[in-house]
Amino acid sequence: MNIILLSIFSASIFSLEGLGQEQVSFIYPFYGNLSLARIEISLRPEWNVLNEGKNIRGIFWTNPFYLDTKIPVHKRFTISFGTRERFSQVFDIYSVTNGLDMYVQGRGGIEEIYLQFNQCFNIAEIFCRGSYLYGNSREVWQYTIGGYSIADTFFYKNSGEIFSAGLKFLVFSIFYEGMGKLKVLKSIDTTYNLPGVLGTGLEYRFKDWEYILSIEHTFTDYFNPVNRFKIHVQKRNLGLYYAYNPWYIKGITEHRAGFSIPISIRNSGVILLNPAFGVRSKDSLKEFVFIPELKLVLEELFARRKK
Repeated sequence: MNIILLSIFSASIFSLEGLGQEQVSFIYPFYGNLSLARIEISLRPEWNVLNEGKNIRGIFWTNPFYLDTKIPVHKRFTISFGTRERFSQVFDIYSVTNGLDMYVQGRGGIEEIYLQFNQCFNIAEIFCRGSYLYGNSREVWQYTIGGYSIADTFFYKNSGEIFSAGLKFLVFSIFYEGMGKLKVLKSIDTTYNLPGVLGTGLEYRFKDWEYILSIEHTFTDYFNPVNRFKIHVQKRNLGLYYAYNPWYIKGITEHRAGFSIPISIRNSGVILLNPAFGVRSKDSLKEFVFIPELKLVLEELFARRKK
């Protein structure tokens, strides 16, 4: 008889596979108004409930802060830079199978520092971005059977780069992210070609309503190519969205829905409450997710309009 107990204390169980849990899907690279200075800070705590058969476990964790800073250089040209987590490799898994206790712990991930340039023309906007990838991760595998324990620890150092560029023309947008390489230093160094992404978008405004459709196709040598999409509808201050996001790891799918509520900060910016609900699954394993994202957006902090 096999008894399997799964317990996740810090992240998605699926972070154990591939490069970890990808954090950068559906990031909109166009600003529209380039004349405003802006600082954006995001915190994305996550509550997961893991279910396999009759086994249920609940956990709470949070991603690091995300930072994006936009500085206008000219009325139609801006420079932005920031940092974010690209892949999370944090997990804790405990299982019992036929008297064998196994505990696997992962810490760390792959971070990204980027520099981006946006140029606006009358009815168009272009951007280009270069990113440096870095980060350390560690895995501890501990086995216990018959009173005896064995433990192995593995250390990884990640470094790499990736580039992207795109164009928005009237209601249509397109971008490409590619030329990405990641070098993983361990007992045997391995270099991965990161998945390329071709993204398209369509925006339509009618009276107080705004509709946005985003579609992304990934293609890769090592991982699973996928097609994913996101539909966003907004009326005045309330936004709703649904996203279908199959992972680059074969067999893992994710459905997510959420909404956005802004809270204005007088003369400074806005606080955005972005709660989202999702389901990740692979075979019989399901992970129910609640993400109460909190985003602080400060505008014109460094540059006030001249009267």
